[in-house]
Amino acid sequence: MNTTLIWGAAGGIGRALVDTLVTHNWRVLGIARDAAALAGAPVEAYSADLAREADVAAAALWAAQQSGGAVQLWVYAAGDMLGKPLADTTSAEWDRILTANVTGAHLALTHSLALVPPGGHLVFVGAYVDRIALPKLGAYAAAKAALDTYVTVLGKEVRDRRVTNVRVGAVDTPLWRKAPFRLPKGAHTPAAVAAAVLQAYLDGQKGALEL
Repeated sequence: MNTTLIWGAAGGIGRALVDTLVTHNWRVLGIARDAAALAGAPVEAYSADLAREADVAAAALWAAQQSGGAVQLWVYAAGDMLGKPLADTTSAEWDRILTANVTGAHLALTHSLALVPPGGHLVFVGAYVDRIALPKLGAYAAAKAALDTYVTVLGKEVRDRRVTNVRVGAVDTPLWRKAPFRLPKGAHTPAAVAAAVLQAYLDGQKGALEL
């Protein structure tokens, strides 16, 4: 049985990944701010605040113990959004958005990369950066632009694993309800994104996955 480690497993896309992968007979290890949010889900869950390196390190150790050090599919699906003009964004808000979308991804990667064997797949849920460079979405756009570059460089450095940045438009999740505009028509469902991630794994995808 293949094993997946999902950071942000209680969010819209993260939870859809849990459901999709379990349906396809995967063992799912899920990290969430509050593991109680995954109660009743067929997932082994652990609570961690991804803004705290000690929490991330502890979560990675837990995942190592549970998986035996073999995670075939690793996903960073955590994130946060702020709908506010840049000039009114406080330093605490800026740090929160950058941490959720970029710094947390880096901490998760550095503490758990060793769990992904050669040939394993590292997936980050990103965005179409040019499409979100919009008024009142500056912090989020900056964070996703940084993540896009981060994943591009990571793919050049970690050549024995597959690295994918999922560039996706609006997704009908609680996160997108924080946007300073209505959810666009034709927004993706979390289930559709989860299915695309699984298919990318099965197809041997690496590099950007554009949905």
